[in-house]
Amino acid sequence: KDRNRNNSNSNNNNDKMAAFIDKVKQAGKNVVDAGAKTMLKTDILFLDREIKTRKQLFGVEIYDLMAELETAESMSAEDKEAKIRSAFDSARKDIAVIEAKKECKKEEMTVLEAESGGAGSTMPTNNIPPSSGTVLTNSHPADSEMENM
Repeated sequence: KDRNRNNSNSNNNNDKMAAFIDKVKQAGKNVVDAGAKTMLKTDILFLDREIKTRKQLFGVEIYDLMAELETAESMSAEDKEAKIRSAFDSARKDIAVIEAKKECKKEEMTVLEAESGGAGSTMPTNNIPPSSGTVLTNSHPADSEMENM
């Protein structure tokens, strides 16, 4: 009888240990997934900045080109138009490449969320107000802005 009880306790302890290890693995995966999602959001923000910078550079290029073309009386209107069109096409191509990178990052984030079931939704959030009455959360204020992307 004692041997059966010892085996039963041993199996029960093994089950508890396996469940604990599974929980630790899941928590680790949630942390890694959250880190990867944050990195992707950061990459998207950098790509947005790169697009804005390229558009600003385009504006400077066009301004300089227009100033130059205004004084170039020997050039036909078609040639002037072609130079402007060339600058625009170059900027549009550069921005399209950056937009494609941004879309890839968004797709990666969607896949990551689908694989993790909503990026950490299995972990409870404890929003316990401190004695001051102010509610603190575990999330970063920028997260709410980035989730609306």
